[in-house]
Amino acid sequence: MRVCVAVLAAGLLFTVPAKTRWGTLQFVPSADMIPANRAVVEADLFWVTDTFSFSSPVSIQKLHIGLSEWVNVDVGYADGFALGLKACFLKEGPALYHPTITIGAQNLYVNRERLYFGAIEGYPRKENGVDYPKNELYIAFAKSAEFMRLRMQAGVLTAIDYPTARDRFNPFVGLEKYFGDGAYMTVEAQRRSNEILLSLFATTRVIRDRMEVSAGVVDLPGMINEKERKVIQPGVRASAKFNIGWGHNSMDGLFGIEDRIDRQRDTLTNFRREINALKEESRWNRERINALAEPPPEYFERRMQVLDELTKLRNLYDQIPFDPELVRETIARIRAQRQAYSPHLRLIITDDETPLRIRSLAVMLIGEMEDRSASPILISMLQRFEEPTLKIEVMIALGKLKETRSRDAIKALREDSDSAVALTAAEIYRTLFGGDELDFSTLLEEPSSANGEDSELMKSVPERRISQ
Repeated sequence: MRVCVAVLAAGLLFTVPAKTRWGTLQFVPSADMIPANRAVVEADLFWVTDTFSFSSPVSIQKLHIGLSEWVNVDVGYADGFALGLKACFLKEGPALYHPTITIGAQNLYVNRERLYFGAIEGYPRKENGVDYPKNELYIAFAKSAEFMRLRMQAGVLTAIDYPTARDRFNPFVGLEKYFGDGAYMTVEAQRRSNEILLSLFATTRVIRDRMEVSAGVVDLPGMINEKERKVIQPGVRASAKFNIGWGHNSMDGLFGIEDRIDRQRDTLTNFRREINALKEESRWNRERINALAEPPPEYFERRMQVLDELTKLRNLYDQIPFDPELVRETIARIRAQRQAYSPHLRLIITDDETPLRIRSLAVMLIGEMEDRSASPILISMLQRFEEPTLKIEVMIALGKLKETRSRDAIKALREDSDSAVALTAAEIYRTLFGGDELDFSTLLEEPSSANGEDSELMKSVPERRISQ
């Protein structure tokens, strides 16, 4: 009982989930865990090859219980009550190099495979077989090689009450090869009393997530070599496992629950991005369709009025000497017409036939008006257009709108080939999303915009900063 308490305490202390999957190892301890609220009922039949009789197999029953994702309990009957439990305290992952590590105890009270074994020198005999070493402790390691569809497990089995020193260090290895469609092959090797036991099993999941059957040979070297084996009697073993309970489990090859959740989360993230892109595309197309539709005469009059205001504003920026107070008054007057001007501004910024300078001013006014309905169009423009000046104005407008959906688009532009675009993207990204590891010193170069007039304009107008 002290062993049980120690293992349970370890499982509660290290509460990182194990790799929760229903493994296919048959004979050696497994580092994998059964999920909470699940139980696997197992029935084994074993035929000794030396005295083979199909009608007289040895039968063992087991019950594997998932108390939680990091603590499992095994109970069984092998001409006596057998108990085992294990706890996982380190979990592997797709981006991690360390393996899953599990500690456990098995064959408490009675060895669950005791009816397999023959007479062993140094162990007291029982009426029905041999009292093989019990109260065993083990540590198991497991790691998957997904590209090979292979899961490798290894560990050491020992017990302090072994009557001879030869059984106090028994390593074991298990290899699970997945072929697809619920078919596995398992190779298991272990050392018992200085003898190497090699077993080979084939397993198939006949009912997904519910039933598995397996068959194989135990102690293949002993079956081939006629030399008398002292540890175990070679034979053929067949078993069936039934999964009962509820909750999640993994029957998807060698992947565990955590792997499936991570992949599902990545899939959902990609779907969200695609849906957002489709929404932006739809809004873009809807705006363009509305622009091409036959509008009433007053619609064109208002469009011309907006274009006229933008032209006046451009002339004020070009005026020498530059009068910032007059520019602010003009912007305030246009901003007061937000309800009437915003629909036209959203169309003007996407019109390729409108001069670039006018479109840039329209983008700037959208930011000043805080027209958040234009955000999807602005975000889409960052990927559609190559003009550095227009990209800069779009990012400044998104900064004024505090549009967090622009994170990916602005982040990508921090490495734009145009230094002015990259510097603006870095500054706005830092303002909206906080500090970043990006080296600003690499961006502090002379802007390489082909339009010198536009670059000078960007430097000289204080109203263009997103903080004002």
